[in-house]
Amino acid sequence: KSSQIEFVGVSLFSPAYEEKARRLLDSCNRVGVCCKATEVYADYLGTSAPEGSDEFRYRTIAAKPIFLLDQLEKTKEPVVFLDVDLEFHRYPQLFLPGSWPEGGRDVALFNFWANETNITFRHVPNIGSAVAFFNHTYRAKKLLTAWAEAMRFGTNAKAPDDQVLDKLLKEGQWMSRVSLGWLPAAYLRLMPAYYRGVQAVIDHDHGTAPGVKGHSTVK
Repeated sequence: KSSQIEFVGVSLFSPAYEEKARRLLDSCNRVGVCCKATEVYADYLGTSAPEGSDEFRYRTIAAKPIFLLDQLEKTKEPVVFLDVDLEFHRYPQLFLPGSWPEGGRDVALFNFWANETNITFRHVPNIGSAVAFFNHTYRAKKLLTAWAEAMRFGTNAKAPDDQVLDKLLKEGQWMSRVSLGWLPAAYLRLMPAYYRGVQAVIDHDHGTAPGVKGHSTVK
């Protein structure tokens, strides 16, 4: 509730990821970002979906947008979802008011194709939802609501949350309903597969090789 806070970083984790959650929070403290991590119990989904099972993982991922919407309402501040295996290296200026050219943004997302040199693809959503900024605006809340509803839709229970968001932005035409910003490569440096030489603002887990825990194949 401090008047100095312009946004809040929020993360969701289970007991097996406590060490990574502490690393994320330590990095927030180092660079001066207000963050909080919310822990779910290993058995919060019941005995049929314990921590470590695919069911636990997919259902927890599907809860991301409703968790974000809840945090937006509780904090009354813009929120940034952060996967628990991230780490800050520098202060994220693009999450501050007045930091974007041509006005503020309702939503700022990491779009893999926006960092391509081929200009044809730059405005086509191919979202990585490990970092997702949602401003405290009417339009941002509406997109979050649509995303949360989509993840609750019968066929999407195990669908990758970022691919569902892609579909909403493109086929659902949400790109024309919200003011969007594409975050630069420094806001989700992925090593060793992508972005060598980038001075990271936010680092993805440098201890995990790409593809170890891949997406669900459900479309």
